[in-house]
Amino acid sequence: MEGGAVTKSDWDYRGLAAECYDLWFPREPYWDQEFFFERIRENQGIALEVASGTGRLLLPYLRDGLEVEGVDSSEEMLAICRRKAEDANLRPVLYRQLMQELDLPRKYRTIFIPNGSFQILAEREEAFEALSRFRCHLEPGGELLIAVSVPWRDFPHQGQWRLRRSGTRPSDGASVLIHECTQSDLVEQVQDQWLRFEIFRDGELVQSILRTHRLRWYHKHELSLMLERVGFSEISVQLGMDTEPPDDVHDTELIFSACS
Repeated sequence: MEGGAVTKSDWDYRGLAAECYDLWFPREPYWDQEFFFERIRENQGIALEVASGTGRLLLPYLRDGLEVEGVDSSEEMLAICRRKAEDANLRPVLYRQLMQELDLPRKYRTIFIPNGSFQILAEREEAFEALSRFRCHLEPGGELLIAVSVPWRDFPHQGQWRLRRSGTRPSDGASVLIHECTQSDLVEQVQDQWLRFEIFRDGELVQSILRTHRLRWYHKHELSLMLERVGFSEISVQLGMDTEPPDDVHDTELIFSACS
């Protein structure tokens, strides 16, 4: 069993959690890839991806000619990103920092946080601090983009273990099963998550770890007011990343845009 303390609002992406992270996502193109690509291209200049992880978006953007740097709190996730970049003959600029402690040597035209990663900050004070630091790292008139969602689908299944993902580990062909159990506080808007990673070889369980996470979700006006409070302007919100209305709002992200 892997262990160790995790400080502040930080998800524990070490060991199997980092190694198997890419199993959560299908192959390109990703559902959000074009949206962020176009906004970065339109804004011009250098962009920063917060919680860039193993390079799901960062590496394709570099490959396709955008100038994007990345920051993540997990050294193991960043190491995976570097290995993937080397295989693709790319040289990303990567930093290891918590988003609520962001302190980088430059400013950016675009800062984007995809796939609900901002919701890792379960404490409101840390969320406010992160927003303030994002604003300080934007060029005048630069754009912040945050994708968040509400875990509607989990609410009817409180305390139930469910298989959320399965796949094959590329390194050795072992089968990976990822089960999840959630408990949501509908008043405080926080969700506790338990993730169980299981590795099977030849039908035999050879490794199992448990990870516990907490996330906070936001609704439209709440996060808009938070952005306004730390000094952002021209705040807008859209449901989904397409111009057409989504088929199911329960599976759709809210995309917040704000200018420094």
